[in-house]
Amino acid sequence: MIRLQDLKLTNFRCYKKDQFVFSPTLNILVGANASGKTTIAEAIHCLSFLKSHKASSDGEMIKRGEDFAVVMANVLKAGKKSEVVLSFTSQGKRIQVNHKAYHKLSEYLGYLHVVFFCPEDLEIIKGSPSIRRKFLDSNLCLVSEVYMKSLILYRKLLKQRNEVLKNLAENQKYNRDLLEILTKSMMPEANAIIKEREKFIEDLNPLIQEKSLHISGGKEKASLVYQPSFKAESKELLSNIKTDLFSKTTTSGPHRDDFLFEINGYRASAFASQGQQRTAALSLKLAFADFLKKKTENIIIILDDVFSELDSERQNEILKLLNSEYQIFITTTSVNNLSSEILKESKIITISRKEREYD
Repeated sequence: MIRLQDLKLTNFRCYKKDQFVFSPTLNILVGANASGKTTIAEAIHCLSFLKSHKASSDGEMIKRGEDFAVVMANVLKAGKKSEVVLSFTSQGKRIQVNHKAYHKLSEYLGYLHVVFFCPEDLEIIKGSPSIRRKFLDSNLCLVSEVYMKSLILYRKLLKQRNEVLKNLAENQKYNRDLLEILTKSMMPEANAIIKEREKFIEDLNPLIQEKSLHISGGKEKASLVYQPSFKAESKELLSNIKTDLFSKTTTSGPHRDDFLFEINGYRASAFASQGQQRTAALSLKLAFADFLKKKTENIIIILDDVFSELDSERQNEILKLLNSEYQIFITTTSVNNLSSEILKESKIITISRKEREYD
């Protein structure tokens, strides 16, 4: 079990210097739009993934006109307190735990797991297949070393195969042996990736259905439908060589997979309202938190702007659904629709545009 006791921000985004102290259970960050509450959520995300969920570069973390930014937190993990410091400069970023620096950032990843919901997650439902594949890849890599190894090797072989296809098309030289060697090497990795994805979605679906039914008061059952570009153990990748030569790229494989959201059996991207889509996307994230809990207890949940386009009944049902075993952070512009019972159990942190200094 892990808890953030506090957070100090220096030159991070809109903050010059500020400090926040948290509850070990439910924290609700309340403020107007552009007040800085999402920046706090982003800083916690950075402590987990060492990068922002929204910025295109680390340099965006540094307040305009400054040379560096620092995110510092006291973390209680397995009953032991540690100080975690993440710093950004023009030369790069550095992560330290109790003044010990990690020379390889990958060695730090997994210290804490953040399950993060934000408005952009609606794109998982209505966006391009690449967004959904990114969800599968990033989350499966957290829980399956087999998946991670297969994905890395598959991507490497895919790049080589596509280069061969392009060269063959441009130079009119057909090296069938090289193409078939690469194709046969990809097949075991492709099959492993598809099987892992199938199992992952199969395990997630009962959890997603449970969450969506709870939030909607029994009205909506969301689920995922996996759409692999070919079935595991098939030879389709081998049979597509002529098509691939014409297209100058690999036309089938896990890099072309997709999955769909359904609500009560209907495709959510086409027939669901914004509120229903938000409920489905949130159910996916909360389901993944419960799935991840089987692997680790070091989980923090962040729900950024989760209440938008949801009625008061759904807002309160979301909070009732949240597992008290997690430390939870919610950002919102108002708590007016939340029940008095929930508010009593929460720490309300009001965020204003005014910058504050800490000692």
